[in-house]
Amino acid sequence: MKIVPVTENDWASLKNIRLESLRESPDAFGITYQEAKEVSEEKWRSISSGESGLKFFLARSENKNVGLVGGVQTAGEYELVSMWVKPEKRNGGIGTSLIKELLVHAKSEGFAAVILSVSSKNKAALNLYAKNGFKEFKESGGSAGTELKKMVWSSASEP
Repeated sequence: MKIVPVTENDWASLKNIRLESLRESPDAFGITYQEAKEVSEEKWRSISSGESGLKFFLARSENKNVGLVGGVQTAGEYELVSMWVKPEKRNGGIGTSLIKELLVHAKSEGFAAVILSVSSKNKAALNLYAKNGFKEFKESGGSAGTELKKMVWSSASEP
């Protein structure tokens, strides 16, 4: 298995695995399968090129895409915005490899922290992020019953 950065030439691969992730885990993302399906080739090329500020990495095993992770710089922060591994490939370290690649990328861009939001119902994702050094971010004034949990990883907490 290897992790590769997505380039404009990979737009069709990114589109296909993104659509697969949305079909398999529709409640895990902020976009629907139908919305993503209607995105133009030109927009997929732009997303893949990184011009839009998004940076994606694909996990490949036996020349097949088995996972993806994406991050974006927004308002002075780096945010993990998309993470998915094919169900039959989960629990084999692919998710950790993808996260670590994104963290290396964020650090190379000058960020000492990465944030994310995850459904409080997605226990597998919460455990994966915690295992990789993300901590639940306690926001003042937030309600305990919120649907999304905000988590943060900081390079300051690395050994």
